[in-house]
Amino acid sequence: MTHFYKSILFVLLASALFSCKVLTPTVMFETEKDFVFNSFTHTKKSTILQPFDQLQIIMSTNNGTNLLEFFSNPENAARGGSSNTNNTITYMIRQDSTVKIPTIGLIKLGGLSKDSAEVILEKKLSIYYQEPFVKINIVNRTVIMFFEGGTKGVRVAVPEDGITLLEAIAQSGGLTENSKSYKIKLIRGDNTNPSVYNYNVRKLEEFKKANFILQANDIVYVDARPRYTRKILAEIQPIVVLFSSAVLVYSVFGNK
Repeated sequence: MTHFYKSILFVLLASALFSCKVLTPTVMFETEKDFVFNSFTHTKKSTILQPFDQLQIIMSTNNGTNLLEFFSNPENAARGGSSNTNNTITYMIRQDSTVKIPTIGLIKLGGLSKDSAEVILEKKLSIYYQEPFVKINIVNRTVIMFFEGGTKGVRVAVPEDGITLLEAIAQSGGLTENSKSYKIKLIRGDNTNPSVYNYNVRKLEEFKKANFILQANDIVYVDARPRYTRKILAEIQPIVVLFSSAVLVYSVFGNK
């Protein structure tokens, strides 16, 4: 019977020690050792409007004079109020790249740069208003950051002037003690065939390649050290306790 218990313990320990899925069940976006990462080209600074972008549209007449006068008042600027002379609208770009805007109706803005869209809206509104001024803000663009083997996830807002990879990491709280600074994956594009890039910010020379602007919906995954010793001990502890209890029970009742 003693040999039987030893055999059970050996099988359970072997399963815990040699199964990566048991030790690292939360790991995401694994790549093979010979995986070929995409070559990266820096993001263009022009902001292209895309389907499902949520737009905040600020409109004022007289080429924005009233808007400037309103926000030039320190009290108004401090409380972030809205003037009676401007109209703030928030709308989502539809899947077909169109937006339905009061007075104008359906208009295709998806695929245009933000600057071009502002000019087009000003021309459309000039039929109804005197020297309209339009400002577009994209309010729902984010990137997703994953740390600690996928157990920690953070959404980071993408401001109008963009955000770099290092800024996004800093806003997420920075790298953890388990993070691999030399193995940071960027996943970009369509889910069916995404582009995958790898960055190394451990060395200053490599850091220069990683100081680029992220795009909306980018996924950044920072690989983490597996900490096998700690995880093995955590995995085998209940097995050892169970085995010890079984041996104790057998020693008490098995000899009777």
